[in-house]
Amino acid sequence: MTSPALRACGGLVLAVVGACRSAPNPDSASSTMDAGGAAQDASQVADALAVAPARCHAEQEAYSIDDSGALDELAIGDAITHHDAQAVGVVRRVGSGRIAGVVMIPAEGGAAQVVDLGPTLGDAPPPRLVSRAGDIVAAAYAMPRLGAGVPAGIRTPRDLTLYAISPDAAVSPLASIKQARDDSLAFDIAWAESRGIAVWDEVAGASRGVIRGAVFSSERPIGPSLDISPPDSDAEWPRAVASGGGFLVVWVARSADASSTVADASDLEATGEARAHGWLEMIALDEHGSTRGPVKRLTPASGHVTGYDLQRLGPGPRAPLLVVARDDGEVVDGSGGALLRVRIVGDSVEPPVAFVTDGLGRGEPTFVGGVDGRPLSLTWVAASEHLRLLALDAEGAPRGVPSAEVAMDDARPLLLLSGARMLVATPSDGAAQLRVFACVQ
Repeated sequence: MTSPALRACGGLVLAVVGACRSAPNPDSASSTMDAGGAAQDASQVADALAVAPARCHAEQEAYSIDDSGALDELAIGDAITHHDAQAVGVVRRVGSGRIAGVVMIPAEGGAAQVVDLGPTLGDAPPPRLVSRAGDIVAAAYAMPRLGAGVPAGIRTPRDLTLYAISPDAAVSPLASIKQARDDSLAFDIAWAESRGIAVWDEVAGASRGVIRGAVFSSERPIGPSLDISPPDSDAEWPRAVASGGGFLVVWVARSADASSTVADASDLEATGEARAHGWLEMIALDEHGSTRGPVKRLTPASGHVTGYDLQRLGPGPRAPLLVVARDDGEVVDGSGGALLRVRIVGDSVEPPVAFVTDGLGRGEPTFVGGVDGRPLSLTWVAASEHLRLLALDAEGAPRGVPSAEVAMDDARPLLLLSGARMLVATPSDGAAQLRVFACVQ
């Protein structure tokens, strides 16, 4: 299983394609469209795509994160809105170790506060955050405590720890989830009406990965771990989102590409590995983590999905869900491919539609969520290695053409704020690692 430390859980590192395992049963989910056709259609019109000038510029409002002078070790994750304030997950160096924390930006302005959760693994991604009525729940990997008698070099289980952050920034550990130690650090959390869920991937034997989950609530810190992906699915990179009183869980499923022939090293995912098919699957769960229906395929099993993001199209857990996947098609050199847009409305999965782009560079697509029900934006890195920003309408379709945001080439937009402003992660900026940009609508 590939390491989502490379994917950075919606973060700042490139996505890579996972290792091959046994092929899932294609009858376990419904088929949609041909990924190669979508990529070809998009590439045929991309040459004529107009790219608008930059719409955003940095304002004076900015926030510095103390990193003990180790700016290259700072990792900035996703951001959420909590009671009109913003919270951003981070991993930074403090003294001799790496600390998982949350940057709290007050609604009324002023200095930001970094709330430390605790020491984290050396390659762990930033915390995931969800907003509850009275607090914020953060999930992060905790540094393991080796017990007496554990031989050196033995792979002990690791802990994914849930923390509650109160309005006065007090941190209380809620629960720890024991995970089998493997190469993957992918996880996510979501909060529905009265319960939350944590999801992660693990190796299940030598040939496949499995998505697991555990439900938590204010009354019960954590429930039993449950297998979410079916036994015939080789699954990794899970994401979760609230859906009514329950949840939707999405993951990348893989199978070996039996039709591919290895001509030279450029055709390999990694040395000695054949190229893998990759596509997105989804399942609905109730508030207890039990399945509410069959697994649904979101993108074609003939595709090569290497990264994705998802976001609700509006406030509330019943708004349509928008998923955008990067499908590299027949590309093997780390560039090119297509962005496939999939809408889930109620129980219906609409066929994928390819966004028109001027090529894809490093990394994966990322949504920029909006506060107060504002429409989303989508960002990606183009073949020119410049960041593209595309405003989306209420249906998830493009509102015009993407803009070339050169000032954000080494940055990552996080949240659309009120007043046509945007919170942006600028981790390589020595003066301020979070900045607010003003954008022309």
